[in-house]
Amino acid sequence: MEALVLERKGELSLREIDLPVTVGPHDVKIAIHTVGICGSDVHYY
Repeated sequence: MEALVLERKGELSLREIDLPVTVGPHDVKIAIHTVGICGSDVHYY
Protein backbone atom coordinates (compact mmCIF):
# COMPACT_ATOMS: atom_id res chain seq x y z
CA MET A 1 0.00 0.00 0.00
CA GLU A 2 1.08 3.60 -0.38
CA ALA A 3 1.83 5.83 2.60
CA LEU A 4 2.48 9.56 2.68
CA VAL A 5 5.34 10.00 5.15
CA LEU A 6 6.31 13.26 6.85
CA GLU A 7 10.11 12.99 6.69
CA ARG A 8 10.75 16.35 8.35
CA LYS A 9 9.04 19.72 8.47
CA GLY A 10 8.08 20.67 4.91
CA GLU A 11 9.16 17.36 3.36
CA LEU A 12 6.63 14.65 2.46
CA SER A 13 7.37 11.47 0.52
CA LEU A 14 5.08 8.86 -0.99
CA ARG A 15 6.32 5.37 -0.14
CA GLU A 16 5.21 1.84 -0.90
CA ILE A 17 4.95 -0.10 2.39
CA ASP A 18 3.94 -3.65 3.28
CA LEU A 19 0.59 -4.29 4.90
CA PRO A 20 0.81 -5.77 8.40
CA VAL A 21 0.31 -9.53 8.10
CA THR A 22 -0.49 -10.27 11.73
CA VAL A 23 -2.84 -8.55 14.12
CA GLY A 24 -2.33 -9.09 17.84
CA PRO A 25 -5.11 -9.88 20.32
CA HIS A 26 -5.30 -6.22 21.42
CA ASP A 27 -4.96 -4.70 17.91
CA VAL A 28 -7.57 -3.61 15.39
CA LYS A 29 -7.10 -3.53 11.61
CA ILE A 30 -9.32 -1.04 9.76
CA ALA A 31 -9.78 -0.04 6.12
CA ILE A 32 -9.32 3.68 5.42
CA HIS A 33 -10.87 5.15 2.30
CA THR A 34 -10.38 8.89 2.81
CA VAL A 35 -8.02 11.01 4.91
CA GLY A 36 -7.51 14.70 5.53
CA ILE A 37 -5.22 17.16 7.25
CA CYS A 38 -6.50 19.31 10.10
CA GLY A 39 -6.26 23.04 9.42
CA SER A 40 -4.32 23.51 12.67
CA ASP A 41 -1.64 21.06 11.43
CA VAL A 42 -0.94 22.86 8.13
CA HIS A 43 2.06 24.69 9.66
CA TYR A 44 3.99 21.37 9.55
CA TYR A 45 3.91 21.39 5.77
